[in-house]
Amino acid sequence: MKKTVFLIVLTLLLAVEAAGQKNQQGKKRELAEAEKAVYKDLDAKYRNWIDMVTFITYAEERKVFLKLTNDRDRDAFINIFWQQRDPTPGTPENEFKSEIEKRFIYINEYFKRGSARPGWMTDMGQIYMILGKPNSIERFDDKQGLYPVQVWYYHGDTSLRLPTYFSVSFFKRFGAGEWKLYNPALDGPTSLLVDGSSLNTDDHEAIYKKIYEMAPALAGPAISMIPNEIPSNYQPSIRNNFIMANIYESPTKRLNVSYATNFLKYKGYVNIESSANFIENSNLVSVTREERYGFDFVNVSVRPKKISLGYNEDKDRYFFNLNLNVSLRKGEKIIYQYAKNFEFYFEPDKVQGLEGGGVVVHDSFPVIPGDYQMVVFIENTVGKEFSYFDLAIHVPQPGQQPYLAKPIIGYKEEMESSSFFHAYKFLNKKLSLDTEKTFGLSDVPHLLVGVYDLTREVWEKGTVEIELRGLNERYKFSRIVKLALSEQPFARNMNLILPLDKKDMHADYYELTMRLRSPTGAQLDSKNTDFVISPIQKIAHPIETYKQVMVDNPYLFNYILGQQFEGIDNLEKAELHLAKSVQDNPDFAEGYVAQLTLANKLQRYSQVLAAVEHLNRFSKFAFDYHLIKGTALFGLDRYDAALDELLKANKIYNSDIRVLNLVGFAFFKLNDLEEALKAFEASLVLNGKQPPVQKTIAEIKDRLQKKQSGEKGKGD
Repeated sequence: MKKTVFLIVLTLLLAVEAAGQKNQQGKKRELAEAEKAVYKDLDAKYRNWIDMVTFITYAEERKVFLKLTNDRDRDAFINIFWQQRDPTPGTPENEFKSEIEKRFIYINEYFKRGSARPGWMTDMGQIYMILGKPNSIERFDDKQGLYPVQVWYYHGDTSLRLPTYFSVSFFKRFGAGEWKLYNPALDGPTSLLVDGSSLNTDDHEAIYKKIYEMAPALAGPAISMIPNEIPSNYQPSIRNNFIMANIYESPTKRLNVSYATNFLKYKGYVNIESSANFIENSNLVSVTREERYGFDFVNVSVRPKKISLGYNEDKDRYFFNLNLNVSLRKGEKIIYQYAKNFEFYFEPDKVQGLEGGGVVVHDSFPVIPGDYQMVVFIENTVGKEFSYFDLAIHVPQPGQQPYLAKPIIGYKEEMESSSFFHAYKFLNKKLSLDTEKTFGLSDVPHLLVGVYDLTREVWEKGTVEIELRGLNERYKFSRIVKLALSEQPFARNMNLILPLDKKDMHADYYELTMRLRSPTGAQLDSKNTDFVISPIQKIAHPIETYKQVMVDNPYLFNYILGQQFEGIDNLEKAELHLAKSVQDNPDFAEGYVAQLTLANKLQRYSQVLAAVEHLNRFSKFAFDYHLIKGTALFGLDRYDAALDELLKANKIYNSDIRVLNLVGFAFFKLNDLEEALKAFEASLVLNGKQPPVQKTIAEIKDRLQKKQSGEKGKGD
């Protein structure tokens, strides 16, 4: 099978003046003062890389890089850094990277001459790194009455707010030393003249004519960076400062720095070789409750701004392959984490639709009450690209008072009578949604109304009030619709999908507010969202993809909830959910592993030994069987039997810290100090920060040393 990758792929004037050379000098000071210690401790190749990219980066990029603590993360960051700037992603060569490396070699060879600093730190070196080789150069090195001057001419990119053609000048102040950047507005033309002090500095025309007499081609660049532009009264314009500021900003003008600011969060997921292209995404996260289960679900929707496709020649079909990784964190602790793969194949005639709307990945998982930080990482193995976002979520404690879920607006409702559960399917209805929340004139927006922990009283006489308000002052629009809850059959947790009446609604930005009102009209809760109706008749919505699970056997949901309760150290509830998981599905090996591991943690060793043989039925879980059984035997002080099981586990997989440490402690209990030492030292290779293990090693070495000293004394 052949697979080919296709990429579808002034405020104040003073502030402007400070944005010239001082901007770049500030970069150097920042590195020299705040980050010098970290920089000095880096390997030479990383110091060299920082030097090379200093003037083409955001300050945030350098700060993040200098916070990294290992070479693996540094290499990953550098790889992603270059990918963000690759003008032709998907091709073997990164032309930008090659060009920057060539510039760096050149400036360090040629611009260090006559300077006490490396070439990249000189003014010429800075400009060369940013703008590259000049289109042409004029030299005024031996003009009588003038200090040495060079004028570099460039064609500019107007999208970067640069002139179509401009000059950058350098001069040797007082005729000696290093070439310094010349700014007409800051330095002034008299700084180019050997005898400039004799002139009236307010007579700009006289100064211009003086330079013109000595070097006609220099008179223009002396007062303006725009060729053939003569400012009013021949006075250098503040515009020169704007140009200089835009030059310094140009390398990062089209770059979204979020890839770097978030790197410290997602770096653990990034495969250096296969995932180096950070792309933006739009996303939507909500918490809904299912009446049939009685607990909450987090719904995650991610739409990458770009999607790369592969082509399967044998099947004449295109495909993408997305890996979704989601983690739920409480403080620094991960209480739950999972990964899923979404592979999607489609016919060639569907490619155009995908290019227009892209793809959105939906997923859903049960969640326990609490406040969490959720981290979402998605990677497309086709095209070597990834995206990331994180946000805080709140899951209410059940049974406190009736409340509203976050309103979700989709573009279509469909009947789906399958026995499967997935995100945004409620009983036999499915809501299709787009994370962009933008609708065409032909779309009928549908609103998901979630009302949870309803009481009979609120259901009988309470209402949900839906207010729509347009933000266009020209076409003022406002509408309030009231929904009587008693129009629906009573349920403690209610999910409704309602079409929105678009009458009198123009293309506009809209705010939607939902209010839950008690029988007396008091507001119990309020939630809001926004959306856009586009002036375009039909919007291309994304292809939706999601995973499904059977609705009639929630063993997997109980397994997930058990993991989360264990993550917050509520071991009693964790035990209950894990037990229910294996009760509902006796063939669920992962459930047995989690249940028995937790029982060992609770020191119920005899109970583990009585139940562990259930796990022995699953050959793929032999490692877990021997580890769990060995742990229980160790807990019962049966060290010989425990060692036998643990060594079997180590034979299957010899790089598990839990196994190595237990083997070490078993040998230690059996007084086989040499073998205990070997196991502990192997464990420290995997994780060097284990105080209990390090303390035991010190004790072993002390005992071995005393033993050797004693034997030596007997021999004497």
